[in-house]
Amino acid sequence: MGTLILLLIAGLAYKGYDEYMTSLEKDQTAPIVQDESVLGGLEVGKQAPNFTLKTLEGEPLTLSQYQGKPVVINFWASWCPPCRDEFPELVSFEESTAIPVLGINVTKNERRGKKDVEAFLEEYPVKFPILLDEEATVEQQYRVVALPTTYVLDENGIIVAKKTGPVDEAWLREQIDAER
Repeated sequence: MGTLILLLIAGLAYKGYDEYMTSLEKDQTAPIVQDESVLGGLEVGKQAPNFTLKTLEGEPLTLSQYQGKPVVINFWASWCPPCRDEFPELVSFEESTAIPVLGINVTKNERRGKKDVEAFLEEYPVKFPILLDEEATVEQQYRVVALPTTYVLDENGIIVAKKTGPVDEAWLREQIDAER
């Protein structure tokens, strides 16, 4: 009887080990994808959804206010190193081109909310509007999956370019010039 129990235990152990090894073969790591279209967000050529968010000063700002001119929408957070790296580029682009930049802070992801945004802007002062997405509604509407994410819209509100990851002034100019 003892031998039978040992054989049963050995058989179950072998079966469990075999299933474990089979499962490891199936769990292959997916390759890193560089194709922007699979990184989420709305697609180039689509109408950008309208939204209304409050500025740091508590004033409502609506995307449709910018109808008739190109606009850059940048989703960012104070804790995001690439966001910090690109911020001076956004400031320089807006100052040199007068093309509006809307900085949408994903405030729901900030540890201290608006306080973190204000502290960040003491280090990186801007003249363009900083909008607070406190409930992540616009972040979800635009299907932002990584920060920073930037959209470039033409004067009709059509998305002409998007980029997940940091942008620089040259890239922004290139996108705007391609539409003119």
